[in-house]
Amino acid sequence: MTAGAREALETICPDRVITPGHPAYDRVRLLFNGMHDRRPRLICLPRDTAEVQRVIRAAREHGLPTAIRGGGHNIAGSGSLDDGLVVDLRLLDRVVVDPVRRLARSGGGATWAGFDLAAGTYGLAVTGGTFDDTGVGGLTLGGGIGHLMGRHGLSCDNVESYTLVTADGERTEVGPASDPDLDWALRGAGHNFGVVTGFTFRLHPVDRVYGGFVAYSGADLAEAVRLFRDLMTDAPDDLTCTLLLERYGPAQGPAAVMSVCYSGDDPEYPAVLDKALRRLEPIDWRIEERSYVSMQLCLGRLPFGLRHYWSARCVDGLPGELVDGIVDRFREGLITDPFNDTVLIEPIHGAVRSADPARSAVPFRSARFNVTGMAIWDPGHPEADAQQTAWAKSVAAVAEPYGRWGDGYINYVGDSGAAGPERALRTFGPESYGRLAALKQRVDPDNFFRSNYNVSPEPR
Repeated sequence: MTAGAREALETICPDRVITPGHPAYDRVRLLFNGMHDRRPRLICLPRDTAEVQRVIRAAREHGLPTAIRGGGHNIAGSGSLDDGLVVDLRLLDRVVVDPVRRLARSGGGATWAGFDLAAGTYGLAVTGGTFDDTGVGGLTLGGGIGHLMGRHGLSCDNVESYTLVTADGERTEVGPASDPDLDWALRGAGHNFGVVTGFTFRLHPVDRVYGGFVAYSGADLAEAVRLFRDLMTDAPDDLTCTLLLERYGPAQGPAAVMSVCYSGDDPEYPAVLDKALRRLEPIDWRIEERSYVSMQLCLGRLPFGLRHYWSARCVDGLPGELVDGIVDRFREGLITDPFNDTVLIEPIHGAVRSADPARSAVPFRSARFNVTGMAIWDPGHPEADAQQTAWAKSVAAVAEPYGRWGDGYINYVGDSGAAGPERALRTFGPESYGRLAALKQRVDPDNFFRSNYNVSPEPR
């Protein structure tokens, strides 16, 4: 079976089919999350939609289990699989901007680094990943949290249309008018329905922002969480902050690090914001007027191959007892090398909450915050997997009583392969899940696309 499949794929993508014996195999198969040391039988790199169509048809014909890789950042390792075919979209990375119409056409394999630079050349932007080497496609199909979400909504809220290759290898252009159900599903549950080879985004004028980050001492963790909570509870839509409890600075000690992005045009607001942020004494201050592209680089980049396990819950608020529980969980984590256990708290506010919930499958719009335990450790310590996974889950367990959205933001699910229909049903809710399952039955009745946070075509 492998020989026939390889021959068929090499006909479609000459010199772009990689097997375990290829010198580039280990480099190309590497995922962001080193916990998923997947060894696919074949990796195919198509360069346009027509090739993707032919690759999907060949995979079906030869019975190859198939995963789709965009940026490779998926925490659950959904962009690869053992003993099957990976359709790697990294060559579909072109971003073309129309500055007059304020539209950008992005390939399904682009990263936000390339997208931000292309749009930023014209002083334009859209909500993108806070780690700029994240793939545009994966982030957007799961919703898309980012620095501009308070003002401009999630990444998926800004998509005008999608180019989709279905499980039978057909190309279709999807938008609110052409296929309302599929358009709805691609906004928040979109990994399930095909290969999105192209996105058209609506852009916004965002050239300069007032932003960066501020760090607070490890002695002030609870106070920093409360400061962040109070600030974001009353924040204008133009302000989006996120909070990380993590190791920081030359001493790599515990700290609270708040990213800050104000994209409004009130000349007096930065002074108001500074005063609020200085209610606690900072140990570092990197907030200034800067380009949006610079803002996207503020949190840096993590190298591919570190081991990760993330577990998240969306919550209705951050009452005092939850704040104390989050800080306690952080203090129980490991932050000395080779570990950097981190708690990430993100607001759900502004345009995310005010958007019409019927326009997308995003399940968490009515939440207030997203709380994530991010266990991160060196790949040389696989013996720590169980303890690290348990710690991340303990952060989610502390938040669980304050939420009602199941896994919430599915891009942060650390084990989507084990999710199963019951977890997806709880996350999306019975009505949305029923609609998603019916759509899955229509466009992918054999569940060909199943290396994801899967919605089963079988009715519940």
